[in-house]
Amino acid sequence: MITFLTVCTIRQLPQALALGESLQRHHPSDSFVLGLCDDPSHLPTGFTIPYPVILLSALLLPDQDQLSQQYTPAEFVAACKPLFIKYLYSNQAEDTWLVYLDPSVYLYQPLTDLQSRYADATLLLTPHLLKPLTDNAFPDEKHVQNIGLYSSGCIGLRHTAETTRFLNWWSSRVPERAFARPCEGMYTDQIWLVLTPGLFESVTIAKNPGWHVGLWNLHERPTDENSLVFLNYKGIVDQEGYFQAQTRVKISAYPAIQKLRNAYQSRLRQFDPGANLGSTTPAYGLQPFKPPLKGWRKKTVETLRETVQFIENVDIPRNMK
Repeated sequence: MITFLTVCTIRQLPQALALGESLQRHHPSDSFVLGLCDDPSHLPTGFTIPYPVILLSALLLPDQDQLSQQYTPAEFVAACKPLFIKYLYSNQAEDTWLVYLDPSVYLYQPLTDLQSRYADATLLLTPHLLKPLTDNAFPDEKHVQNIGLYSSGCIGLRHTAETTRFLNWWSSRVPERAFARPCEGMYTDQIWLVLTPGLFESVTIAKNPGWHVGLWNLHERPTDENSLVFLNYKGIVDQEGYFQAQTRVKISAYPAIQKLRNAYQSRLRQFDPGANLGSTTPAYGLQPFKPPLKGWRKKTVETLRETVQFIENVDIPRNMK
């Protein structure tokens, strides 16, 4: 038995419902639960979610107003995610699986490896990269280290005492330190996962190349539906995430991904025909989102920074009298 969980805002509900659709197709005997990190009173009148929902109020989040004031909506969701996972996990039976997936994930095959190849894992992580980078594109390997080697968009947790120890640790660290500031050594709930192989037992890295394909690893992963297990559309159909500023991949060079994206976008429109959900401002996370700079804007800022650095370091002779 597997329980799948996603955590989203109202604006992300079309993606979460598309994820639920793909899970029903490939995991019909398993359950799907949705954590709503938003104010349910902002839902359109008469709108119903066809899955069990955990509301933010169930978490009894300490300092909720303060956290909302200091974070962007994405950071606030990341701050709450370990608590949603811990809340659902506490009701799981021993030795069963809880799998968290980003709302932007869509399955094309079942996760058959979970209970076969990874049956003995305590915690299952998916790495951003499986091969060394050999070009000069952005982000390079150092940038990837700054945001975390493992993606928090897919985490498998088998109910064991060691997993409980991990969740107690993770959920105590993340809420107040979920800023997306990679240059300061912070990146939401994700950067903490770097420590887990050393701190906890039976942490397993899933190296199936068809797992968790995304904008960050299209250059090294299969893109045909026979090999693709699940795809994370973050940054491909929205402006979310760190990798939207990447310069390594052009979607136009991947016809198979273009075809899948078009079909996925069509499904999103079906789940939000009035566009009321996608335009809803999240109730929590009051800081404005600052998207990564791309193209000429990025080059302009880099040039200005170099100019300022030159001015600050140039030796200006004093007038000696």
